[in-house]
Amino acid sequence: MTILKALAASALLFLPSPAANVHSLSVVPMAGKAEVVIGVDAAVSVQDFTLDAPARVVLDLKGATLDMAGRTYDRIERGGITNVRYSQFKPNVVRVVIELNDLRAYEVRRNEGEVRVLVAGAVDGFAAWHSSRSGDVAVSSPVPSVSRPAATARVDAAPARPVPAAAEPEQVIEEPAEPAPLVSTAKLALGPAQQSQQPPITVTFQDTDIRDVIASFASFAGRTIVVGKDVSGTVTAEIRNQPWDVALRAILQGQGLAASEDAVSGIITVDSYRNIQNRQASEPLVTQLVSINYANAGSLVPTIRSLLLKDCGQGGSVETSPNVQNNAAQNCVARGVVAADSTTNTLIITETASRLADVLGYVRNLDVRTPQVGIKAKIIFVNRTNIEDIGLSYDLGTGSDQFFSQLVKRSDPTSLVPVDTNGDGVPDALGGGTPFQGDRVLLGGNALSAIANANARVTNPALSVVFSTALGKFQLTSFLDALQEVRLADLQAEPSIVTLDNRQASIHVGQEIPIRVLDASSQNTQPGANPNQQPRATVQLKEVGIILTVTPHITNNRQILLKLHAENSDAQLASSDVGFIFGKQAGDTQLLVGDGETAVIGGLTVTQASTSKSGIPILVDLPIIGRLFGQTRTSDEKRDLLILVTPHIIDDGSSPDAPIRPATR
Repeated sequence: MTILKALAASALLFLPSPAANVHSLSVVPMAGKAEVVIGVDAAVSVQDFTLDAPARVVLDLKGATLDMAGRTYDRIERGGITNVRYSQFKPNVVRVVIELNDLRAYEVRRNEGEVRVLVAGAVDGFAAWHSSRSGDVAVSSPVPSVSRPAATARVDAAPARPVPAAAEPEQVIEEPAEPAPLVSTAKLALGPAQQSQQPPITVTFQDTDIRDVIASFASFAGRTIVVGKDVSGTVTAEIRNQPWDVALRAILQGQGLAASEDAVSGIITVDSYRNIQNRQASEPLVTQLVSINYANAGSLVPTIRSLLLKDCGQGGSVETSPNVQNNAAQNCVARGVVAADSTTNTLIITETASRLADVLGYVRNLDVRTPQVGIKAKIIFVNRTNIEDIGLSYDLGTGSDQFFSQLVKRSDPTSLVPVDTNGDGVPDALGGGTPFQGDRVLLGGNALSAIANANARVTNPALSVVFSTALGKFQLTSFLDALQEVRLADLQAEPSIVTLDNRQASIHVGQEIPIRVLDASSQNTQPGANPNQQPRATVQLKEVGIILTVTPHITNNRQILLKLHAENSDAQLASSDVGFIFGKQAGDTQLLVGDGETAVIGGLTVTQASTSKSGIPILVDLPIIGRLFGQTRTSDEKRDLLILVTPHIIDDGSSPDAPIRPATR
């Protein structure tokens, strides 16, 4: 028996001693020092080291268990100590991180029931600070630099076991310089993630209880987060410099959890999707009337209805009943409904109070004033034949830049040489060339071009047409003014119209020609019918002339995308009995111009050939010798139709004739 007792006593010597409990942490002033007192109920082994950026003193209490929830306290600001954080770093290892405003000398002392860290260079007289299982207490009168008070809600769960980083063996939560504001704008898992403005967080978890993870985020952000009773599991994650709401959303989605935020109190509730949906299904509905100012209320209904079902995910069905509707495929509860009153242009929205505020925000963003665009057009016929007779030759060619205002000399096409830019042996373009000798002028644009000087005018256009042609520095609008002065161009019309963004505007300069149409089916061809019965005739109106259709769209950089349709048509009596022959030239295009720039549509050339015969009567009609007594003249007249379209963005309080704001390219 004596031997057995001796063996048992010897075995007890090799059993591990019970882990010490860390139950409190205090920061108290001393003479020229700040002292951090860590309360333990048994002896522990202490390992300490320092880290830079920011300056930190790290203590690992081996053989210890944290007897209070892992916490992080920022902006303590006592004796050079800015932040204090502690957690269960590993089993039987409690880590305490003391963050300093700069690296200072320190000393670690082990006493019975406590571990003391003395930090040098402290200012005397600061308020003591204490944290324990029962709460956080600031002893003495606090200094003005004391930051936020203790959190009002606290989750006590199993100790967290964060993983140390590879380069620096510690687990820390990097906090912002100032406490996160108590705002109610974090959407969390309520919808698609947007660019967050919340403070970033850096944290590492491994097999950490989800409740401890949520508690650390609540402490970091200064938010109240309520965790549902069914929330459980562990988290393994490494978050690096991400906004805290984005990081929390990702963690919750990885755990199959969701979060909802009260629109009034800002309290965040974390629970399973099913529990949150059941809670929303029992929440009372609220009906709101929203007056729409600019948009059509009926056109907003499909968009708002999809917002009411945004939690259903892709494939959610559209429900219109005010009762609770369950989408079985997505297990989605859809209760909100929306309707439009066309008489008052009002939306009637029924939804829970927690979601109604978000829906109303979307409605206000959709109900915005549609900008207007003023469109000025010039419709000009240029007599190409008479211009060529005086030695001027012009073309509408592409040039090297779509936006220019100068008329340059043409190059002789016979002197152009092939240019191979990619070296594949196939010429890509023609370059070089010798300019024409003489007064040759090039107007830019191959079927259309944008001219930036639509409002330019010349003092004496009749003289300038000769002077500027020789110099090759003519502007398009001035050139057309000069042609009108010498009666080489005919301004047909100069209409102006205002339309909304993305709305079509039409300009028609011409006439409607009545056309008699016979209805052959109205004639009775049955046996015994009256053979003298005539078919019924109807009259239809056919539009001819110049038709211009413009659809403008304002881009974000205040340029205007124009969708243009230009048409020139006329009618002539046919030589046969078919009635009329309609001639038509039309073009469709899209182009981008700046606010106040002019788009030029060209290439609509009309050629009229005429033959006239004159001479001595009777003699001119004699065969063979009749040519001696008369002459035959054949003339070809070419007329170019130029349509100049100048769009102008009409801002609030401005008119179509207001000064033009430059576009941003």
